[in-house]
Amino acid sequence: MKKVPVVMWPIVGIFFLLVIVAFFLFKVEHLGMVSSKTPNLIPGESLKISDIKYSQDYKDGGGKWELRAKEGHFFDNDQFMALNDVLLKLDSFNKTSYTIKGNEGNYFRKSGTIILKGDVLGVSATGYRIETSLLTYRQKDNQVETDKSVKIIGPFFRVKGNGLYIDLSKKKFVVKRNVCTTFNCKDFFK
Repeated sequence: MKKVPVVMWPIVGIFFLLVIVAFFLFKVEHLGMVSSKTPNLIPGESLKISDIKYSQDYKDGGGKWELRAKEGHFFDNDQFMALNDVLLKLDSFNKTSYTIKGNEGNYFRKSGTIILKGDVLGVSATGYRIETSLLTYRQKDNQVETDKSVKIIGPFFRVKGNGLYIDLSKKKFVVKRNVCTTFNCKDFFK
């Protein structure tokens, strides 16, 4: 074996550093190509999430509500989430529970408001059913409301009208305008 003269060591070191720099330069271009293939976010969107499940207890400790969606887009500046294929469950320990489905939805985190849109269907555990195109749930007041046309189906009646207000805490509901009610007498007198 021959000994490498000490004078050659700096040249070997410089060559070694140039190889490392060239490696990282080519690697950076490759990383840039990978990041350009990532899915594009909507302007203002902070996060895109799939298979969402979010629940929260009521302040009085009497139950909880749960929000599920197949996909969501979170906008951090507005504390807002746009949702697709939404399911909202309103459960209480001593009271009736409700399940509301919609094609789309919005969750406003600051105000605690959930809006369901597109073929909205609500069903209670006691068999009552609500059909509409838009429904708003306000967590703070435990109220559900819409100004769109609505159909309510119960065990022995059907109600159609425009607009609906429900106070879940007080078990009170009001159809606002153009109300048409049909009773099924067979079921009523059983």
